Amino acid sequence: MFQKLLGMIFLLFSLQIHAGGLQEDFLYHAFQSSFYNNPEGKSLMPLNEGLYVDALWDSLDQGKDSKNLAVLRNIQAWQFPLAEKLRVGILKLKFKEATSLERNLLIELENDLLTLSPELKIIYILAAHEKLFLAHGYAQIIALAKKHPAYNDVAEVGENENDLEADVVSDLYFNYPDVTTYMGGEYIKSVRIFMFCQYNRLYPCLMVMRDINGLPVRNADGTLWVNKALASAVTGLPSYERNGNTPAGIFTIDSVMPDADQQISYGKFRRMMLNFIPKASDEMHIKSLLPMSSWDSDWWKPTTVARDIGRNLFRMHGTGRKDNMSGTPYFPFSRTHGCVSQRENLYEGINYTDQRKLLDKIMVSLELEPNYSNEPKIKGLLYIIDLNDRNAPLEKEDLKKFGIE
Repeated sequence: MFQKLLGMIFLLFSLQIHAGGLQEDFLYHAFQSSFYNNPEGKSLMPLNEGLYVDALWDSLDQGKDSKNLAVLRNIQAWQFPLAEKLRVGILKLKFKEATSLERNLLIELENDLLTLSPELKIIYILAAHEKLFLAHGYAQIIALAKKHPAYNDVAEVGENENDLEADVVSDLYFNYPDVTTYMGGEYIKSVRIFMFCQYNRLYPCLMVMRDINGLPVRNADGTLWVNKALASAVTGLPSYERNGNTPAGIFTIDSVMPDADQQISYGKFRRMMLNFIPKASDEMHIKSLLPMSSWDSDWWKPTTVARDIGRNLFRMHGTGRKDNMSGTPYFPFSRTHGCVSQRENLYEGINYTDQRKLLDKIMVSLELEPNYSNEPKIKGLLYIIDLNDRNAPLEKEDLKKFGIE
């Protein structure tokens, strides 16, 4: 079984399949299967060390199974990139498979931090896990990391108590920049979804959309179309941490997964694939998708930190799990491990199929027939905007002050 799995992985790479995260998704789940079938990790040479550590991290977070702990205990990470060696070290400390970091890792870390331009991912990982490193006596490592200005980026994308300026929100929605230069104009004919949230992600967000022609999407009676969604992680962690909340900022929406599989986790309908905007000098790729009033604002920067710290595999999906916690602020939504979630299942006499409705609405807004065969043609830009720190779900009335109605 394990050899067959390895063969599938190598076949995938030999075919050089690149389809908006499908390759990453396949490898991620293949690695998780390998932990169960080969807990000692023998003969496994990860073709993507970052995804390998991601898969192990998530498997451990979802339950300290003895086989996952065996993989962590036996992992040979000496050939991994420094950032992945560091994350393996963090996992060993976190799950008590070690009481200290390996000496060679510490030396390599110090050497990197003493350079003029240390790896940004290293700085972000150290900042995100500062408490863990200090608790294990690595104050010197943290002090070296703090000498670099990027260390503060993580703290700056934490909780924000200030309301986002009304003119920035209005400008974002009404004044769309020319996107013909971004990715060769790939997103000219696509939808734009604006997902307004509270800083407290326990409360549902609210989506509005502009269609392929840039017009606001409306209901049959002419009222503004809105759709509720949740961007809250079951871990309660901030967006810069693995399995934390969905980061605010800009994502591209790039088609759907091939199948509506893993329905307990993702629901009955195909999930949409969300991708970060690629890194560029002075983040000009992101700025090309924003009016200039947002350029000096911080509202979109959580996605850049999450991207550069290595988060991935974001999706928008429903769920097959039934949430019976009716007293929570997010009921009847289910929290995820970082994805945007839609309501699904029967609650209080209402059968929610929000993912199905959203897929159909996007296709209609793209001037496509809303059917299964057109779902892979879904294309768009998703703006996730934290507005304020009120402890209440966003409602349609809240958008009127920005002129959105």
